Amino acid sequence: MAYCRCYLTALIPGNGLCIVMIFLLQEGVIVIYKICQVIDGEYVCDIDISVEEWKNLLMNEKVFDSKSIEALKKWYIEPNHSCTCFDIGKKYDQHSMSANGVINGLGGRVQKELGRFEVKGIGNIAPGTKFITVMKSKETGEKPKRYLWTIRDELVQAIKELDLFGAEEITINEYYSDDELINAMEANNTFDIAQTFEYTGEAKPKKHAIEVKNGVSYPRNKGVSKNALNKAGYRCEVDGEHPTFRRRNSSLNYTEPHHIVPMSKQDDFNTSLDVEENIISLCCNCHKQIHLGQGYEEMLEKIYNERKELLKQVAIDISLEDLIRYYKGENR
Repeated sequence: MAYCRCYLTALIPGNGLCIVMIFLLQEGVIVIYKICQVIDGEYVCDIDISVEEWKNLLMNEKVFDSKSIEALKKWYIEPNHSCTCFDIGKKYDQHSMSANGVINGLGGRVQKELGRFEVKGIGNIAPGTKFITVMKSKETGEKPKRYLWTIRDELVQAIKELDLFGAEEITINEYYSDDELINAMEANNTFDIAQTFEYTGEAKPKKHAIEVKNGVSYPRNKGVSKNALNKAGYRCEVDGEHPTFRRRNSSLNYTEPHHIVPMSKQDDFNTSLDVEENIISLCCNCHKQIHLGQGYEEMLEKIYNERKELLKQVAIDISLEDLIRYYKGENR
């Protein structure tokens, strides 16, 4: 009959609480149970996975499958690689438990592949808690109670060393919907007064999409959109005399960036649509009209005729008829 012994191997300073238990089985197999518990609103568990181990795990498709990579990327692009499951769900129009489940499953596969330890939750933590292998977790202090998940430092370093998502691709300035992009630009409220940006005429590689509720979404870079507004002098490019208003805490007019060829059509092109040549500055009224109103065909014709050569320079080759067809599909 198997027997076990529990050895106290580590203490939480000031608490005297066991965080690692070693169980010796009769057959000589050693199983380490790492105890996870909440202390002062933070999940505490001794996860000792090295950068090299993470690199090997990241290259193992049986551990990091496509869903896990997609979920991990959603946290990686956030400031400090941190976000709550609630906010991730809201950002990508998914249930908050969707990403939670993927990360928990990933944590379980990591433990199994390493074969060195298992995480056991105690107190009010579920016994099978596995996400802590991948993420650190701490209460936000807000109500309702939510936890801020942060990718473990060693895993972040492994991602960087492998250039998993592309060093040039992932920045904290990327957003996955037009509304989110515009809100982030206004929240930051740093716009250049002097018109300093000039088109390069160079095509850029398209970036990887992220899965959302109804398909996939491509990132929009805040800096690229700001450059486009700067180039337009913060005026509406349909009609520079259209009325607008001053930005709060700024002397500049409020206009919004709009991708001429929609980002939703990125799959139809081999180069990025998120380039300044494909972005125009619109007043609020024109921006709503081109998406929702009548007369958008005439607006598109004017915009197309003024931009078609610039679009070709960045390898966005499209006819006016196809462009209008894209918008008709949007308005159905």
